[in-house]
Amino acid sequence: MEIAVIGTGNIGRTLGEALAAAGHDIRYGSRTPEKSVREALDGAEAVIVGIPGQAVEDFARDHADELTGKVVIDAANKFGDGPAHSAAEFAVLAPGARYARAFNALGWENFADPVFDGVVADLFYSADETDRETVERLIRDVGLNPVYLGPGQHDLLDALLKLWFALAHGQGRGRHLAFKVL
Repeated sequence: MEIAVIGTGNIGRTLGEALAAAGHDIRYGSRTPEKSVREALDGAEAVIVGIPGQAVEDFARDHADELTGKVVIDAANKFGDGPAHSAAEFAVLAPGARYARAFNALGWENFADPVFDGVVADLFYSADETDRETVERLIRDVGLNPVYLGPGQHDLLDALLKLWFALAHGQGRGRHLAFKVL
C-alpha cells in the first residue's frame, strides 16, 4: 500500500519504518523542503498524520483537496483545552478525507517494540466501518493487535491517551507501557 506519513519526528519516523519493513511504500512529508507534503500525498492510499497536534488544523486546511478520498489516520495529539483529536477540524476543513483515529494513545517506543514478555500489545482505534480493514492492516503491520472501538469514538480513545500518560508519567512506570484486553 502507498502510505504518506506526514511528520518525521518520533511518531512518524517509527511508524514509517515499521510499515516499510512490512512491505508498504512509504513517502514522508514534513516542513523541510526536501520532504514535500504534496509529493508525499500524491497517489497515497492512506495518510498517517504524525505532526504536532496544534499544526493539524493548518495541515487539513492546506491539503484538503489532496486528502479527498483517502483514509487519514490522525495520530497527533493536541494538548490543552478541548479534545486531543482533530476530528472536527477534518470534518470542516477537509470533509472529503475519511477520518480515523489511531496510533495516538501509546508512546512511539511501543511502535518500535510492541511485544511485552512475548505478548503483543493492543492498539485501540476508531474509524468508520468501511475503513476498518485498512486501519487494522496498518496496525497489524506495525506489530500491534487492533482493538476496534467503533466509528466516532475519538473522545473515548483520547481517554485512553490520558490513562497512558497517567500511568507512564504520573506513576513513573516509564513510556514503554501498553494495554492488553484479556
